[in-house]
Amino acid sequence: MTSTPSPDAVTGDTSGTQAVEAPAIATRRRVGRAWREIRRGAAAGRIKDLFYGMGEEGLDMALADALSVLGQNGSMRMGELAEALRITPASTTRAVGCLVDRGFVERVRAESDQRSIEVSLTPAGRDRYEVITGRVQVGLTQILSEFSDDEQLLLAEMLERFTQAVDHYVDSQDHAGDEA
Repeated sequence: MTSTPSPDAVTGDTSGTQAVEAPAIATRRRVGRAWREIRRGAAAGRIKDLFYGMGEEGLDMALADALSVLGQNGSMRMGELAEALRITPASTTRAVGCLVDRGFVERVRAESDQRSIEVSLTPAGRDRYEVITGRVQVGLTQILSEFSDDEQLLLAEMLERFTQAVDHYVDSQDHAGDEA
């Protein structure tokens, strides 16, 4: 069994000192490249356009995510929306402001607590949410058609586990400073 220095998952840099089996390095490199390609590859920009629109009609992914969460959950307090999107309250305020400016959401005082603001989709926002949802469903159906039913299920399970592992890693790094 051959050991080599542990590479950076994205760049493949092997200047580290931790010994890792060669097949694990190759796997990490493949995962790193795939992750980068999903986030930044040539198709990423095109997928954004195909799913969320282009030009004046288009939304960036952050706004589309906010629209989607509101479309799926209905009216939400700003703090709830921030938590669901996993972003800061300030970022939520900016996203909601952009969506208000485009006529897709409205802010109203919460009936149960006049200090809280709730946001909800307007009719135009509901229409845009439906258009985006339809585009995403058509796109994902076509993309996933290249996989068997069993592979699709496995992919979903692995992506969910990968998301949890990323969350655990970030949490561990956030708490690593607490121990110092």
